Formats: sequence, structure tokens, C-alpha cells
Amino acid sequence: MTERRVFYVAPDPVGALGSRLSVLAASDDGLEADPERLTVVGEGGRSGRSLLELPEVGKRLQEEAAAVVLWTGSAAARRRLSELGIPAANSDPEVARRLENKAHFQDAARARGIPVPRSVSGVAGPELVAAAAPLGRGVFQLARGFSGAATYPIGSPEELNEVCARFRGHPSRVAEWVEGTPVTVTGVALQGRVALGPACLQLTGLPELTPHPLGSCGNDFSSPVPSPEAVQWVAQQTGEWLRELGHRGIFGVDLVVDRAGRAWCIEVNPRLVASVPLWSLSAAPGSSLLDLHLAAFGLVADLEAPLTCHWSQLILYQIGPTATRGPMVSQEGGWDLEGTFTPHRRLTLDGPASGRVGLLRRRPAGAGKELCRLILEGPLTSSRGALLPHLERAVRALRQELEPGPDRR
Repeated sequence: MTERRVFYVAPDPVGALGSRLSVLAASDDGLEADPERLTVVGEGGRSGRSLLELPEVGKRLQEEAAAVVLWTGSAAARRRLSELGIPAANSDPEVARRLENKAHFQDAARARGIPVPRSVSGVAGPELVAAAAPLGRGVFQLARGFSGAATYPIGSPEELNEVCARFRGHPSRVAEWVEGTPVTVTGVALQGRVALGPACLQLTGLPELTPHPLGSCGNDFSSPVPSPEAVQWVAQQTGEWLRELGHRGIFGVDLVVDRAGRAWCIEVNPRLVASVPLWSLSAAPGSSLLDLHLAAFGLVADLEAPLTCHWSQLILYQIGPTATRGPMVSQEGGWDLEGTFTPHRRLTLDGPASGRVGLLRRRPAGAGKELCRLILEGPLTSSRGALLPHLERAVRALRQELEPGPDRR
């Protein structure tokens, strides 16, 4: 009889990179074929939930799966796994849905004593414009949105009027602008404790990487974060709050550290987050972020080992309306200080080896969607928050290859 394993089911295998999970995905993202661990099913672009509906996926999971981890859990996916008789290793989707609603989050976090910027919530329109006027410079967000795609900086009443008119009638939030350094802390809510990893600089709104003015576009784990004690305190309080609300497993806390050194919680992501593969690549066996995630659901023992991460990543999003649709091959290699990437071999599900760089290519999906990501060791940014020169040159070369045009210089 086949030994039962934990499966990762998602549109792509990126979240399981560097882990020991078996993967069922709609695309291999150009990784080297691995019939033992990576199976491509369905069609590109399918969600994890829709993959579960495929007969061949249901049969495979019933025969081999001890549990399933999804990139993003949902009530429909949970029901489908229940029909298959397979445990879902994702937190209660209703808890996550409430917390990721930015309009709900702000008031609930403030009531718990977590430092959050001043804000007002409501449907986009004249009443929200009037209520937000005392905030001055701010940030407009739709109640739901990812990677900064529904987030807009507001510098004047006219800009707020314009964005509220564009999204009139949609649940929204306007928060006070906090000038400072974006930081992310990732952790795991277990049954009896919260485990936090070291904070990282959150690359945000870099025009070389993303068209979204406040879009997240990378994680720098090798550069120091400001006010680390304040950051850890806010993240710990937030993690305990998530645990009290019933969240289990991986979560991310996005903060901004202002010029006075105060840490402000901007939002939470009660689910798997983009930095998960970086933790897997950094961990000793049995002590990764995903191992702790599985421990939160009783699937493995909680070893209480400290979380560490020494890998970083840059994420390039499509800026224009079209992108090159050539062969999709992800590679492991290296580069020189001029930013020239030299591939050594095809990238595997194990991720890049220490001292190498992973270039993970994604299927072009339209403006604002991910084109590729670079996974590497070492710092990414200068003390002023700009990309280091050799990385800037590498990004420029990748942009020209993947999204060529006169405006991609």
C-alpha cells in the first residue's frame, strides 16, 4: 500500500518550492519534470479548488493523501475535501475572509489594542470622501485585494474623489498615510502558541518591478529592519489575536515602521504567503515554516525549533498589456556584478542550491500579473530602499526579454 503523504494543490508549484510536499498543480512553471513529486493536472490558471473537482485529482488524493494544503483555502474547497474524506490543512476560511476584509480588519484590530493607522470605512462615494477628509494624505483600498492591485495612494481630496468615483459602491477603506519602512513578519499560529520568524524588509511599489504604486514586489531577509523590537512586539500581539480568533497555520503581518521608530500594523494575511518557499529553502529538516504549519493541524510533531530565513526574492509583475510567450523554462544559475544571469541547469522543485540564483518563470497572464521571480541569497536593497545596482541591471534585462518594447528601458 502506498504510504500516505501531504499534498500541495494549487495553480502552480511555487508555494511548495524547497519543501517535501507532493504537488498537484495546473502548471509546472517551467520546472524540471519530477514524476515522484510534481504532477501537472488540468489547465493553466485553474484554482486549487477547481483542481479538486477533477476526477483524476480526487482519485489520486483518496488513494495517497494524508491531508491537502491549498495555497488559498475556501469553503468550497473544504467541502470538496470533506466529500473525498481528506483533511484540509488550511485555516477556517470564514476566519480568514473576515480578517482579510480590510474594512473589517481596521476596527477589529484597534479594539484588540493593536496599533493601526487612523481610518474610515464604507462604500466608495461622496460620504466616504467626506469622512476621510480629516485624515489628509492617505491610502485607499478596496475591502478585498492582493499584492497592492486595489491599493492607491491619496495625496489630495481631488485624488480621493477620483478613486471613489471609479469604485463607487464598492466596500472600501481609507487609512492615514504612515511615512516609513514597510516590513513583514511571518509566523504560525499553533494550538498553544504563536511562532514568529525574523522580520524582513517588504519591497513595495518599486516601479522596476510592479505597476502598482503600493504593490508588494519582494522580500529582503538580509538587510536590517528598523526598530526590530517594536516590530516583533506588534507581530506577536497580532499573531496571538489571530490565534484567539481561531486561525491556525501560517500568517503574515504587514507593518510600517515610522520615522519615530513606531511599528504600525497595516494588514494581516491569514494564509500561506509569497515568502513561504524562502523559509523552506532556509530550514533544517523538520523545522520549516511549512512543517510548523502542518504541526498546527496535528499532522507532524511540533519541534519548537526557531524559524530562520536567509533567502530573499524579487517579483517582477507585467507592466504593459502584452508579454513574450516563448518556452517557459525556469533555471538555476548565477550572475556577475553587471547583472548578467548565466543559467547552469533547469530549476527543480528543490529550488536553487546555496550560492546560486533561481529564476522562476511564470505564464504571462496580463497587466499587473506576475512575470517571474528571482530567488537568491544576500541583500536586495541599499539603505535608501533602492535595488542594488547589479540587481537593477538584472531586472532591466529580464524586463526587456519578457516584456520588450520602447518603454521598457
